[in-house]
Amino acid sequence: MLLVSTNLPAGNFPDPGGYDLCIRESMKGITSDRAAAIAMRACREESPESELTETDLPADAFSKLVTHAGFGYGAFSGSIYNGNGDYTVTQVTVLIAPVAPTKGAEASVNGKEYNIKLTVQPLGKGALSMLIPSDNTLEYSWKVVKARGYKTR
Repeated sequence: MLLVSTNLPAGNFPDPGGYDLCIRESMKGITSDRAAAIAMRACREESPESELTETDLPADAFSKLVTHAGFGYGAFSGSIYNGNGDYTVTQVTVLIAPVAPTKGAEASVNGKEYNIKLTVQPLGKGALSMLIPSDNTLEYSWKVVKARGYKTR
């Protein structure tokens, strides 16, 4: 059972620490990653636009993401570690391509990018998953090609 407090501070926080205050208040008593992600998303939506600006992660921040994932039962799933101390990751873009049945199992150029929404706090770990299209392909290759997020204080 998932319980999330709806007692989040109201929007338009008067001080620059509004997001941080919202997180501190809304995380009290939360014990699951899923509930924490929901609370963080609510705080982000309530925060002033100027405080949190979601953008593509710069190369040095992107290089600090570690993803362990794979395919099984029609899904792509795994975990991602955010090695950044100052970025919260809100989305990753994964390139999934059928593997050509050739020597060396090279990836086809017919891959497609998929965006996976998530929330991974700085120096935190999160789960990622998505269903993959059913086109009778037996093997796929994958690569995280981009990530989005916002700089934390």
